Amino acid sequence: MKKIPGLSILCALTLAVGLFAGARWMDEGMWLLDSIYKLPVAEMKQHGLELTPEQIYSATGSSLKDAVVLLGGGTASFVSAEGLIITNHHVAFAGIQSLSSVQDDYLKNGFCAKTKAEELSTTYTAQIVVGMKDVTAEVLSAVTDTMSADTRAKAVQAAIGKIEKAAKGTTRYTCRVSDMYSGGQYFLFTYESFGDVRLVYAPPSAIGNFGGEVDNWMWPRHTGDFSLMRVYCGPDHTPAKYAKENIPYTPKVFLPISAQGYTEGSFAMIMGFPGRTFRYREAASVQLAHDETLPTTIELYKTRMDIIDAAGKKDRALEIRFASRVRGIANTYKNYLGTLEGMERADLLTLKRSEELKFAAYLNNTPELARKYGTLLGDLERASAELTTFNRKSIVLLNVSTGVDLVRLAGRLRSFAALERDSAGVHLTPSARERDGVREFIGSVFKIYDPTVDKQTLTALILKNLAMPVEQQLAAFREIAGSRTGADRETKVRAFVDDLYDETRMAMPAGCEKLLAGGAEAITEDAFSVFAASIDAEQAPMTARVARFNAKTALLRARYIEALLAWKKGDLVYPDANRSIRFTYGTVKPYSPRDGVEYRYYTTLAGVVEKAQSEDPFIVPAKLRDLWQKKDFGRYADPKTGDVHVAFLTDLDITGGNSGSPVINGKGELIGCAFDGNWEAVVGDYYFQERYNRTISVDSRYVLFVLDKYSGAENILKELVIRYGPSGVRPVPAG
Repeated sequence: MKKIPGLSILCALTLAVGLFAGARWMDEGMWLLDSIYKLPVAEMKQHGLELTPEQIYSATGSSLKDAVVLLGGGTASFVSAEGLIITNHHVAFAGIQSLSSVQDDYLKNGFCAKTKAEELSTTYTAQIVVGMKDVTAEVLSAVTDTMSADTRAKAVQAAIGKIEKAAKGTTRYTCRVSDMYSGGQYFLFTYESFGDVRLVYAPPSAIGNFGGEVDNWMWPRHTGDFSLMRVYCGPDHTPAKYAKENIPYTPKVFLPISAQGYTEGSFAMIMGFPGRTFRYREAASVQLAHDETLPTTIELYKTRMDIIDAAGKKDRALEIRFASRVRGIANTYKNYLGTLEGMERADLLTLKRSEELKFAAYLNNTPELARKYGTLLGDLERASAELTTFNRKSIVLLNVSTGVDLVRLAGRLRSFAALERDSAGVHLTPSARERDGVREFIGSVFKIYDPTVDKQTLTALILKNLAMPVEQQLAAFREIAGSRTGADRETKVRAFVDDLYDETRMAMPAGCEKLLAGGAEAITEDAFSVFAASIDAEQAPMTARVARFNAKTALLRARYIEALLAWKKGDLVYPDANRSIRFTYGTVKPYSPRDGVEYRYYTTLAGVVEKAQSEDPFIVPAKLRDLWQKKDFGRYADPKTGDVHVAFLTDLDITGGNSGSPVINGKGELIGCAFDGNWEAVVGDYYFQERYNRTISVDSRYVLFVLDKYSGAENILKELVIRYGPSGVRPVPAG
């Protein structure tokens, strides 16, 4: 029988989980849902879990899994039988921004639909997991041990495509295969996708974004980071695009909301869609991230962010237009700063090197393993050395292709122009659908585009790239500046960019329409198209080079993790996050970031008032201040503190993508909505530290307080199932 490469990895993983089943309580881990049956549930119950494993995840019946939604760049959860979902304000931010204008400034003033008819359509898609299946054997049956890394990667992708296509069949489902353990294991996830998602409620930015980037990733935190949206479906209860006749979706499960709060040590869990972690990366990869990838990205993001910020201060309409983009850039920028600092504080590279020395010694003392894995660390080190030869150039290309709007637009128009010629150069006529598609893209670009911001961004990125070593410079950029340096180089680059934007027709919607009318010849001869082509000349081979590198390192890392499992004998069990649904559990818990400093596990409305300033991001709305001064807290004050709790800490293990994830108590009730991590734990994407890693969440009682006392959203409150008093364990309500 033909050996299936990778099945030994799967066996090792299964053994590892089994060995862990009787281990001590652990707060670390972004677990695949089926792990709930192997984790220490008995110890979870000692900490307050009252649900059964089947109520948390069931492959055949309804469970908590059915209340969790993949939404945009984050997570959401159903909180009513009529499709109402709660997520973060910052997850809904792009939708709020796109609906806002100077006249209807929902970002600044908030939004509250008093009826379903007032709810506003967004471009979000809500996806619900309806199934997950291990397809490792199917994927890896397509590869052999003698394949090159490139050939293997192509075979894997072909097998994945075949599996996804077969799984979808004629159904309405979305099917995606995700790899675990760098390709040691593969899961097929099946989703039901709903394209009609409407904004129901958003607090004003003075609540939903209180503290802004100043407080981002920081504790103590006082941000009411939540919003409410609603998922709609067609009259036949199936997914449908926006239409007036659509009806609210009835979820299989939704979460009741707890108004009882929590105490230190209370059980808590999260289910959501974490983005990417790199905890099993080898030391060489960590060093490259520390030395090059993170610093280069930080520098370029800071440059782009400063340009947009400066323009926005002069024009509120422009500030609204760029709000979502600048917030995304700023969030990554600060995250990378924290990651760098965390790497240094934890001395992560030394820790990794020390672990690898022990690992190498283990291999050397086991002849069979030495023969199989003995060259792995050296191979991975050489791979990182190879990446340094093009790493920064690749980062620049990414920033240019995604951060300069006319570069994006030129790429789309040039792709359209290519449709008019076949491989033999014969003239073809693009379909009406293809033409409508490019027009839709043009419209989306000009919703954001500002010529001054775009020119300044392109100029800055060119100059930043030309300040790098010559081997990391784009040839297209070197050609602009020639041998010039210093002020002469900057003058030349600025003049080139000014002329480029003056000469192109792409800088206006009407000009783009003329280019479309003129066909392929008009598009390809446009000044900006010619410039974009010079960038593409380097982008295409760079993309291919990155693909080859990724194929090679993925195979090496899969073997590396396999070897680590053999060494650790069960310590490594959960895969790195990859945007697939995960479960994490722990407790409400304070922390001490450094000697002499102790943080409690909650913040209150009093802290909001204490932080008040006359300028953003610490403006406190007059009504909110008045409610606090009068102590008009309704039923939402904590019985011990007598104040409304705003945010709280747990030791739950999350990362980007978990934003908006429901924080659930042992009874299956929503006690909060996760929105951030603490500064000391930002390095958690690479290294989990039990002492420091904390999740910051908005308290469900603050959500209810803002809806009730601040906004008077009685229609929303009536729709929720709110548990004010003690209750026995109850099944999660079904729709």
